[in-house]
Amino acid sequence: FTGRGEELALLREAATDADGYALPLVVLHGMPGIGKTALAVHAAHRLAEDYPAGQLYVDLHGFSGRRPADPSEALALLLRAAGTGAALPDTLDGRAAEWREWTAHNRVLVVLDNARDAAQVRPLLPGSPGCLAIVTSRNRLSALDGAASLSVDALPAREAATLFTRIAGTARTARDPEALELLVDACGRHPLATTLLAGRFRHREIWDLRHLLERLAQSADPLDGPDEEVFVSAFRFSYAELTPGTRRLLRLLALHPGPDITAAAAAALSGSTPGPGGAGDVRRGIEELLDGHLLTEPSLGRYQLHDLTRAFALRMCTVEEPPDARREAVGRLLGHCLGSAYRAHRLTHPRRRVLEPEQLSPYAAEFGDAREATAWLGAERANLMAAARTAAADHPEHAALLPHALAPSLRIWGSWDITNELYGAAVEALRSRGNPLLLAQTLVEAAEVLAQSGPGEALSCAGEALTLFQDLKDPAGCADSSLQASRAHLAAGHTGPALRMVARALALYRDLGDRHGEADCLNVEGAALYHEGRYDEALGRARLTLRIHEGTGDLLGQIRAHNNIGDVHRIQGRTERAHDHLERSKVLARLHSGAQELAILETNLGAVYQAMGDTPRALAGFRRALESHRARGDALGEVNALISLGAAQAANGDGQGALLHFTRAEEVARGIDSSYERARALLGVADVHRSAGRPDLAMEVYEQALALSERTGSRPVAARALAGLAHTALTTHRSEPALEYARRAEEVYRSLGAEAEAESLRRLLLERTRGTGA
Repeated sequence: FTGRGEELALLREAATDADGYALPLVVLHGMPGIGKTALAVHAAHRLAEDYPAGQLYVDLHGFSGRRPADPSEALALLLRAAGTGAALPDTLDGRAAEWREWTAHNRVLVVLDNARDAAQVRPLLPGSPGCLAIVTSRNRLSALDGAASLSVDALPAREAATLFTRIAGTARTARDPEALELLVDACGRHPLATTLLAGRFRHREIWDLRHLLERLAQSADPLDGPDEEVFVSAFRFSYAELTPGTRRLLRLLALHPGPDITAAAAAALSGSTPGPGGAGDVRRGIEELLDGHLLTEPSLGRYQLHDLTRAFALRMCTVEEPPDARREAVGRLLGHCLGSAYRAHRLTHPRRRVLEPEQLSPYAAEFGDAREATAWLGAERANLMAAARTAAADHPEHAALLPHALAPSLRIWGSWDITNELYGAAVEALRSRGNPLLLAQTLVEAAEVLAQSGPGEALSCAGEALTLFQDLKDPAGCADSSLQASRAHLAAGHTGPALRMVARALALYRDLGDRHGEADCLNVEGAALYHEGRYDEALGRARLTLRIHEGTGDLLGQIRAHNNIGDVHRIQGRTERAHDHLERSKVLARLHSGAQELAILETNLGAVYQAMGDTPRALAGFRRALESHRARGDALGEVNALISLGAAQAANGDGQGALLHFTRAEEVARGIDSSYERARALLGVADVHRSAGRPDLAMEVYEQALALSERTGSRPVAARALAGLAHTALTTHRSEPALEYARRAEEVYRSLGAEAEAESLRRLLLERTRGTGA
């Protein structure tokens, strides 16, 4: 970064001189490649300490040659980066409201880069004058009310000369300051053009500045008008200086759909000979592009093209590469992604049923162990998703296979809207391929992925898969389909159907001698029994699950079993035993690097600390869990954390905070159509209303929770709702309905073995009966 002192001072002034009533908003506008993004990012780093909640960056792709970012998608990125957005509102207005709510309580600096127009930006603006928004655009965005407009112009002559000298070195530039001034003027003192030429000059040791000036004049060929003349000339000059192989590599790199490029991806795009020889050619090409500043390396081994470089390279690709060659290059890249994901998941999920690709790409990556494969999947997440979306749009042969290869990671990543898109494209492609086995397996995996965000869709996928597997006479597939159907029913809060389906799956797995499948079924069965309040039976299933997983050495299964055992002990009042099992689960989860399991454990351990009276520790655990679930997009996990957080706040006397979290939990649960979780959240809402002296509201909400509990068969929720109705009715002197509610609640509590709660209601009944003379 060179110069721009005046612009940086103006940015700081805009941030510090705000009137306290309006959001400080600065629009950096200027021609392409003039340095707007570099200035915005540099300013964000310099101002970071003033914004303790963080600095967030979103590329809006307004002029990148790709589809401009939809404001709703950009808000999803911002909310998840901020740790607030798991089950996000469906509408743009809903997401914008949630974003404004979060930023109203958090001082954050937001860089909205490469905006196309004001309409794209408005929903993304923070909701507090304590924040700062820096927007970059080729347009002035004068329709943004209250924005400070800062034109980013060409560098001053001295700064442009300094930039050139820093890159090219002082030895030759110092000999002819007049030629240096003419050269940067010929570049229009444009940072990108200056950088490109300085990089080329550095590697031509026999040239002097006058020779470079002559060659630049010969390459001038403006294509799109005067604004682009300087950098098009620079690009053409730099491009002509490359070796033929590197020119072709640059053209093909422009076809990459993801945010960054690895050497392996570059090799696939270029079609280089697989093996050390071809890899060496690609690396030499990459080094040549790096030397010429046509490629950047923001992190080790990961390369990026500037938007203008990509646009120029794509233009040259369209001119010089036939359509078939371009399609084949993208196909090789998708084959690399498919084969690499397949190999990675074979290591990370060795027991998973996988249908091998008919032909594995020669460019597929190889991994030494599961840890290396996991690291690759994490680093390549954005590229793999971009590749899968490219396949879904225009390459059905890969669209049909990529979701199956990516299934375990799609479930972990939790990008539900994109996941729906990918599975939709895969299923559509597979229906015309005549491969019912792969179609059925893909539907099963879609059901597993969708259960956390869309139980209804998950159930539909599992049902169709079951029919296909039955036609194929595939008992393992039938077992898998039945298991996923039971999980979908459970996620929706329908415990009866869940238990029926899991019983079918369990019988099939036992017939097959599949101990892992048997344990998975017992886990779901135990969870359903827990939801129904059949705690002793749930504990028995969890203990049996643990014994199976210990016998098979399944670490993840042991983590989940210890967690479930601990949670049953907690609900039955055995807090010390609950703590022991949960801590054991936590140790194993850290060894396993299980982010989802750790988040669930934070919630359950928090509930134990709450029962022990350690509210601050409980609140801290719930907040960590909530942040983790939201970052992963786990809607069910978010609901649980929100309800736990609300309960702890209510117990701590923070009724307003509790009501906020219970209400949000009900909204998220309703969004994924989970009646059980909605009922639990509504109980919290009703409790807060009753404590705050709003009995009519409390009665109404308790009735809603009771109706949902009867629909889902959850006796614990029904008992709590009836008890709440009894106590609330008494406060309004409605003795007769209060006694009826109390009798019903006592009956349910006794059926659950909850004698303390039942005895409390019995005493209430006796007191009121004596008081009325009944």
